[in-house]
Amino acid sequence: MRKKWIRGGIFLCLVLLLLSNLNRILCVKSPHGVDQTRYLYVQPKNKIDVLFLGSSHVHCNVNTQLLWDEYGMAAYLMTGAEQPLWNSYYNLKEALKTQKPKLVVLDMFCPSRFYDDFQPGWADENLDGMRISLNKLEAVYTSVQEEQSHFFLGFTEYHSRYDQLTTEDFQNFVWNRKTQERWKGYTPLNRHAELTEPDMSHVTTSQEMTEKSKEYFEKIVELTKKEGITLALISGPYLLEERDQEVYNSIGQLAEKDGLLFWNTNTPAHYREMGLDFSTDYADHAHLNEAGGAKYTAYLGKWLSQNYSFPDRRGQKGYESWENQLMKSGE
Repeated sequence: MRKKWIRGGIFLCLVLLLLSNLNRILCVKSPHGVDQTRYLYVQPKNKIDVLFLGSSHVHCNVNTQLLWDEYGMAAYLMTGAEQPLWNSYYNLKEALKTQKPKLVVLDMFCPSRFYDDFQPGWADENLDGMRISLNKLEAVYTSVQEEQSHFFLGFTEYHSRYDQLTTEDFQNFVWNRKTQERWKGYTPLNRHAELTEPDMSHVTTSQEMTEKSKEYFEKIVELTKKEGITLALISGPYLLEERDQEVYNSIGQLAEKDGLLFWNTNTPAHYREMGLDFSTDYADHAHLNEAGGAKYTAYLGKWLSQNYSFPDRRGQKGYESWENQLMKSGE
C-alpha cells in the first residue's frame, strides 16, 4: 500500500512538472508588457532601486543600460502597452512582494489620453505576465468586465499555441534564469518616422483625469508614502494633442498639491535641450526609436539624478545582471 502511495506521489510530481514546463513553453511572450511583469520574478530580490511604471512610452524610450552605465542606477521597467493607472497600481503592489525600490517613476501618458474605465484591447499585455494571486484577481476585476476568468487563468488564451511557437518559447526555463535576469524591460524600436514637432504652449486650460484614474493615482500616492518610497511623475516626448496638455495642466496641479514633481518633456524648450530631432529620432507618432531613446534617457537620467537620491551600484555584489543587460527588440 505504501509503495502505491509513493508511486502515485512520484507520478503526480512528474505530471505537475510536465504541465509546468508545458505552460512555460505555451504561455504568451511579449516585450510590450507581458515579459516586463514575468521577468520581474527572476530579478535579484530587493535589488531594484528605481522602478518605472507606465506605458510603452517608457519601455520603448528608456534605456536602462544607459542609466546603469552613467549613474549606476539599478532600474527596472514594469510597464505595459497603454497601461492605465489601475494596472500601474497593481503592478506596484506585485513588485513590493519581492522588491524595496527607493524611487518609483510613474508615466502619466495614459491618464491624459484615454478616458475609458476599462481598456480590454491591451489588458492582456498588462495582466498575462502576473502570477496567479489575490492581487492579480483584483487587477483583473478592475481592468476588464468580460472574460475575467480568461485573463485570470491565462492558459485558456494560449493552450492552443502549438502552431505559433518560436525559439523564444523554449527559453523560459529555470536554467535560463541568469539570462532572464539581464533583461530590465527595455524594448528599443528601430523604425523611422519623419514627424512635425508639436507646440502646445498655447493650451492653458485644464481638464481632469477620469474619476477612476484619479482614484488609482491617489492609491499610488498613498501606497508609496506608506512604504517610504519617493514618487516622481513624468511624460516622455510624443505627438501630444491639446486635450493631453489640458490633462497635464491638471496633473501638474495635483502633483503640486501632493508635493510631487511632474516632469512633462513635451515642450519645444525640452526638445531643444535634449537635442531631439523629429525627422530622425522617432519610430512612430508615439515612440522614439533607439537613437531618440538614447537622447531622452540621458536627459531623464540627468533630471532624476538632480532631483532624487538613489545609490550608485556599479561594482557592488548582487548587481551583476545590470552590467551587461539583454535587449529585446520591439521591431
